[in-house]
Amino acid sequence: MNISKSKTNIISLKSFVLNLFFLLCLLLSLSLFFSCETTEPPPSNQKLTLVAEDASCTEAWLNLKIENISLPTEIVLKQNDTTIITTNINSKDTTLFIENLLPSQTYTFQTSIQNPASGIKKSNKVPVTTMDTTSHHFTWETFTFGGESSSHFNDVTIINENNIWAVGEIHTESTDKFDSNGIWMQPYNAVHWDGSEWELKRIMFYTFCNQEHKASYPAKTVFSFTDGVITITSGSQITYIENVEQKNVECIPVSVNSIWGISSEDFYVVGNGGKIAHYNGSSWIKIESGTNNRISDLWGIHNSKTKENEVYFVKTGGEGTSKITGIDKVQEVDWPYTNAIETIWGISEKVIYVGGEGIFKRINNEWIKEDLGNEVLVMDLKGESYNSIVSVGLNGLLNYYNGSTWKTHNILRGNLTAVSVKDNTIAAIGISDNVIIIGRRN
Repeated sequence: MNISKSKTNIISLKSFVLNLFFLLCLLLSLSLFFSCETTEPPPSNQKLTLVAEDASCTEAWLNLKIENISLPTEIVLKQNDTTIITTNINSKDTTLFIENLLPSQTYTFQTSIQNPASGIKKSNKVPVTTMDTTSHHFTWETFTFGGESSSHFNDVTIINENNIWAVGEIHTESTDKFDSNGIWMQPYNAVHWDGSEWELKRIMFYTFCNQEHKASYPAKTVFSFTDGVITITSGSQITYIENVEQKNVECIPVSVNSIWGISSEDFYVVGNGGKIAHYNGSSWIKIESGTNNRISDLWGIHNSKTKENEVYFVKTGGEGTSKITGIDKVQEVDWPYTNAIETIWGISEKVIYVGGEGIFKRINNEWIKEDLGNEVLVMDLKGESYNSIVSVGLNGLLNYYNGSTWKTHNILRGNLTAVSVKDNTIAAIGISDNVIIIGRRN
């Protein structure tokens, strides 16, 4: 009786041990299964998404997003079913750059990867239509102001073909003398085009900041904001023009060389001695530029990746360019040349132009010198799109880019120092000449 019971206990113990052993093995197997990293997620979860970002006349930018694919991986990009790029990518979000396209053409792009486990995985097909070129043909008209050699213009801006402003110092036969009432006739410092005629203007600035006396001192810069407000500067003073009427005058912490902003409540100014200031709608904020050299020009773009505005500025003395990002933080931009530059313009982070000892384009994060067929010294460069960019410089040379080619127009015997372009109109001025030259596209 006791022996039988003992045998039964032994058998039960063995059964328990065996069951425990199998249970532990099962748990260990499950643990190993779930802890192992697979080289590829299930093929059904893999995805490539292609989106058209932007296009000029001859280039295109595509965005490729990948999901559940191990990196790095090799991708193939096809243009109209022909392979044009085979490359390794290391990011789940990649911009693909395509060049040597033709203007006004529609192309179809598609990416794919070769996966040993699941075969070829393809993205969606994306159509891209390149921009058409603009015409190089302009009719030029010259307007002369003042009869004195000291008359000159410093800057110009086009709001539209019937609303153009230029600023500087204009002396006429009626200025620089006392009138019949004994009042000194001050020179003019601005002119306005209303679509039919030019009107000479006296924009008033303080003799000393914030004191009562004002005069029409020479104006240095003019800039038109999208909200309809125009700013004009003289030294370290700025005034605002609305509906062709002057409003208040302010003293600011920079003797201004150039202005850029998205509105009259959010803009930047740059000047000599490396000075930069930002107006945020309520106050002026000084920005440390990282240089003591003159900052001659600036221009802002919208970065499609960061979704923020970036303001690029030009430092003289061969220092190249920098940009203001985030909350007024200055970041250096590579400049591989020794050429001095004077002016800058762009639309987005994809393409930035600078001018000085030649014209240079930063595209796909690489600087390239533009071939204009002749060496030019550029003083100002402006544009409104990839297919409408214009520069002016010494010896009266104006260079226009229509999206595919540059053409040089010799429009003045003197030197051209500032330019503006809008729709089918170009306005250019020279610092040593009291003329405004208007070009209208044929």
